[in-house]
Order: sequence, then structure tokens, then C-alpha cells
Amino acid sequence: MADDSRRNAPPPILAFAPHPWDNHWLSRQQLLTRLAQRGWPVLYSYGPLHWWKRGTPVWQKAALLGRVERREGGVLVDCPGRFPALWPRWPAWDRRVIALTVARLLRALPDPNAPRIAMLFHPMFEPYLEWLRPERTLYHVYDVYRLMDDWSPDKSVMEERLVARADLITASSPGMARALPGQGPQKARLLPNGADARRFAQVAASLPPCPADLANIPSPRIGYVGNINSKVDLEMIDRVAEHHPGWHWVFLGPVYMNGDREREVTARMRWERLQQRPNIHFLGLKSREETPVYVAHMTVNVICYKIAADDWVVHGYPTKLHEYLATGQPVVAAPQEAILAFGDVVTIAATHEEWEAALAKAIAGNGAGTPATRRERALANTWDSRVDLLEGWLMELTGRACR
Repeated sequence: MADDSRRNAPPPILAFAPHPWDNHWLSRQQLLTRLAQRGWPVLYSYGPLHWWKRGTPVWQKAALLGRVERREGGVLVDCPGRFPALWPRWPAWDRRVIALTVARLLRALPDPNAPRIAMLFHPMFEPYLEWLRPERTLYHVYDVYRLMDDWSPDKSVMEERLVARADLITASSPGMARALPGQGPQKARLLPNGADARRFAQVAASLPPCPADLANIPSPRIGYVGNINSKVDLEMIDRVAEHHPGWHWVFLGPVYMNGDREREVTARMRWERLQQRPNIHFLGLKSREETPVYVAHMTVNVICYKIAADDWVVHGYPTKLHEYLATGQPVVAAPQEAILAFGDVVTIAATHEEWEAALAKAIAGNGAGTPATRRERALANTWDSRVDLLEGWLMELTGRACR
């Protein structure tokens, strides 16, 4: 019986994504935490630090040598040190750094020699497989990487190799699956983003007092939660804010506009101009515990992205979608492919005129759907239901009995 138990015990998952674990939560943390809570040993890393980024806060906070710490749900999280660091000018050195990093991570596992699963959230980690030597490889696609500004021929080759090698490919949206090279579109299974819908719904039902910084902002409030970067339609927001000075836009999240590309420079200038308007309010990044309260106290919540057919944004599946819906408040969104299926509970707006009209209706209480139908759609799209799917595929992949 003990031998059967060990044989059916889930193998460790070594997961790699290009973001520190303690940044704001994304699909990576949501999926991996739940897998860990279900008994899958999980170790997460975003790889070694980069010598060329030694002036960043992440570098400055890092210890000399890397260590592994335990986080929520029992996930082991790699905290890389300043040594050894990647230095792309010397490819042989980088290969050695990756090898040393993988060896350090394997030593953090209870049994470094046990069969393991590699779960890669970006093709940039494909070279790690040489030293990880996993029993199975999972590639989870959360964006169309090849349409992003930092894509390169080297990364293209990495993704081609990863798609060919992967035992399981999951993608957050159909567009992400279609954009994969080789047999990727045929191999990929859809694993859409979800939400902590019950938590958002419970907060909306009990409706705690409005946070002080939000209470100072008059209604109607138009809320946006997420990264504030060049994908946000700042031009549309500027126009609507000018035409409707009584509508107050509230932004929650980190600002990422430090690049020197034209798109980044233009976005930064527009963002700086927007903040001069009295009806534009930036409240910064809020914690996971705070965010539902802010969302519930908005008049309407928005997913206001610029959409172009040849851009990666159109294929995205915003994690905020079901969080917004779970509060029951009206939602207005740009026509991302994944959102079109929710037209019964989300008002879709493409042009500036459509945004103005959609916001006016939502503010007047005539948004798509009702509070009840919005919450119902959100509760059918939880992270727990997504992990049910993923865990089933992992069981199938590793030949273990379903629980």
C-alpha cells in the first residue's frame, strides 16, 4: 500500500516565468498555488538576475547568493542572488549560470533525483531543459510572445524547440494557440484565465466601507485595475475625460512606461498629460486583499485596451474580466477576442464614440446584463475550475490515478 501511495504521489513541478513571485498576482501564482494546495510539490523561479539590470530595486534587494523560501499554499519560491548573474555578452558564461541555478533549485527538492515536471510560462526558459531533464514538459502560453516588442530570432528558435518537445501545451486564449509555431495549434489545449470570483462576490455582497482614498473621489467612478502601460487606450481616455469632466477615472496598478521605443515614449507622454486632469486619479497598486473592495465601489469597471489585428493585445484574456463581473458592477471592454464571448454581460466598445455611449449607459444603470447574471458568469469561471482541468491533464500526462 505504501509503495502504491508513493507511486501515485504527484511529482514535483519546477515552474519558470519571467516575473518575481511577489509582484502582483497573475495566472502563474493562481495556478501554481492551487496545485500546491492539492499536493503537487511546486518550486517557482524567474531565473537568475541580470547583470545589466543591476540598478533595479530587485537587484538591490537581493542577497549575494540565492535561496528558496516557502510561500502561500506551500509553494517554494526561488529568491535569486546577485551571484552568479546572467551576462548575455558571454553566452558560455550564461550557460554556466543557468546550469548552476538549476542545480541549486534541484537541491531544494526533497529528492533531487526524482522524476519531475518542467512547467515553462515563456520560451526564454527553453534552454533550462538541458539541465532540468524533466520527465514531462508543460508549456503554458499566456500571451502571443512573437508579437511583442522584445521578441527576437533567438526566442523564436527557443519556442519552436519547446513546442516540438512539450508533452502538454496550454494556452489562455484561442488566438494564443493559433499563433504557436509548428504543431503548436494542434497540440494546444485551452486553459482560459479565471478569477477568485467568490471572494469578489462576497466582498460586493457585504460591501465594506469605501477606502478613504477612493471615498474622496466623486461618483460616477470608472475603475481600471491592472498594469498601466502602452496597451491601455490613453488617447480614448483623454478624449472621454475631456468631454465628461464629471466622470472620474480611477487607476489601480503599477505603471510600466520606462522603455525608449516610440510606443512607450508616446504612452508615457499621454499618461503624464492625463494626470493633469482633475478627473483622472491614480491610486497605485493595491494588495489582493484590498482590490475587491475598490472594484465593488466603482460605478463601472473597464478593460480599456487599444486593439489592432496585428498586435498581441487582441489575443489576451484579462484576468480582471471575471473579477469585475463577480462584483455585479457593469463592465465595458475593448473587443479582445476572448471577451467577445461575454457580450451578454460585458458591453463591447471599439471606437471613441462607442466608449462614450457604453459608459453613459453603464453609469445610468443600463450596462450589459444584470448584477445577478454578471456574478453567475464569473462564478462559472473560477481559478479552481481551471485547476480542475489542468490537474486532470497532469494526471493523464504522468499516468497517475485521478483523485
